[in-house]
Amino acid sequence: MIRKGSDYIKSLKEGNHGEVYYNGEKVEDLVDHPAFKVPIRTVANYYDLHWKEDTLRVYNTDVGQETSISFFRPKSKEDLRKLREGLVKIYDYYHGYFGRSPDYLNLWTTVFYAHSEDYFGKAFGNKIMENVINIYKESTSKDHFYTHAIVAPMYDRSRPPSQWEDPYIQVGVVKETPEGVIVKGAAMICTAGPYAEMLWYMPNIRRDTDPRYAIYFSIPTNTKGVKFIARRGFYPKEYSEFEYPISSKFEESDSILIFDDVLIPWDRIIFYKKPEEIEDFMWHKVQLRTWFNWHFVIQHYCRMKFYAGLAMAMAEAVGINNFINVQEKLGEILLYLSMNEGALIGAEEAGESLPNIYRPNPFISIAASNFNMHALPRIHELLRLIPGGSSIPIPAGIKDFENPEERKMLDKYMASKGLSALDRVKLFNLLWDVIGSESGIRYEQYDRFSRGDPTLRWAQMYSEVFKEKKEQYIKLVKDILDQMPDPRK
Repeated sequence: MIRKGSDYIKSLKEGNHGEVYYNGEKVEDLVDHPAFKVPIRTVANYYDLHWKEDTLRVYNTDVGQETSISFFRPKSKEDLRKLREGLVKIYDYYHGYFGRSPDYLNLWTTVFYAHSEDYFGKAFGNKIMENVINIYKESTSKDHFYTHAIVAPMYDRSRPPSQWEDPYIQVGVVKETPEGVIVKGAAMICTAGPYAEMLWYMPNIRRDTDPRYAIYFSIPTNTKGVKFIARRGFYPKEYSEFEYPISSKFEESDSILIFDDVLIPWDRIIFYKKPEEIEDFMWHKVQLRTWFNWHFVIQHYCRMKFYAGLAMAMAEAVGINNFINVQEKLGEILLYLSMNEGALIGAEEAGESLPNIYRPNPFISIAASNFNMHALPRIHELLRLIPGGSSIPIPAGIKDFENPEERKMLDKYMASKGLSALDRVKLFNLLWDVIGSESGIRYEQYDRFSRGDPTLRWAQMYSEVFKEKKEQYIKLVKDILDQMPDPRK
């Protein structure tokens, strides 16, 4: 089943969301709350988009019914291209924003399903394998909105969580019961948590291999003891889409996720008590790192198209597009855009054909995603540099144009070579929402750190991603060294 936006909103109104706290109060009416109504509307639009774009709906042979393309398991290069093209349509609609869209975790659930036997069954047994399969079938049938939580609270980075004064600051298993396990703890940066219906919890157990933390599970967010403390909403409510065209559509809510002695049923667990399995899960057999980085590149590619258009529109509007220093900056943005397009195509062409799934090339996918931790903030910098100070003196809002006395002055002094005063103000309002508003700065910060510490991620290109290729590359140098004359002989 593929839902419509009204189905999602109805579900939230019926209480299919977690216990949410905002600004000192427990939220009773989530759908109409000023901090959440923008992202809830955007998620609803995601579901409706499937009924406007036929290519986003596919007959899914794995479940024998029509599902979102985000549940489509690619079995060939052509299938992966079909999946990529569908996801690009979704993120073109978002202009590359709204990264915690339902499709993101749908992809994860599909990847888990593809490896239900060759990884989950072999590593954890038949019961876990059945859990993975059933969760996928449930997800395709109900089409619920999933989000996830991964990052542990930063209590003391000098020690692993099991050595903290309270070892249950990070989420861990307190005890086992016949019905399941009881977990306690918290996770940070749970984007979309307040208005998601389902949750994947997956901790970073590389930081601490204590078995109590080695648990991955899926539960409804309205499970007893699940709580979200949301950060401040960034969309200024006293203004409109005219002043904040991005924030008014794609503002996402981040939150702190808290498990207060939550019962996780046995049939919702897919990874348990084997921290050593994290390497195959993330880096080898399942390679979840490849898939989520590939998905990030799709988001980034779509946003860079929007950034390129915004930069060129600004330059042409004020007549600086023929200045060589401006063309250099426009060219740099187009370089990043082209590199991402090439990475997506290359990841398909050089993908891996596995028994149950066709996987994008891990080296290209991860490299492009990690590179974008620098490229996207750099484009923000270029978007600040191209217009210079002209991005600052903009009227307060749309009401300035509704005052006849002001409108006469604005029409004369705010017009530019290529745009009327109204169109120019709209363009620079869009620019400011991208580079200067709270929502815009949040996206920039997220782009820098959403995959973790950029220093660590770039270092892992050497220590982890290309680990098996190092000797191959070094041999290219050694071959020349071996051919050079040796004076000792």
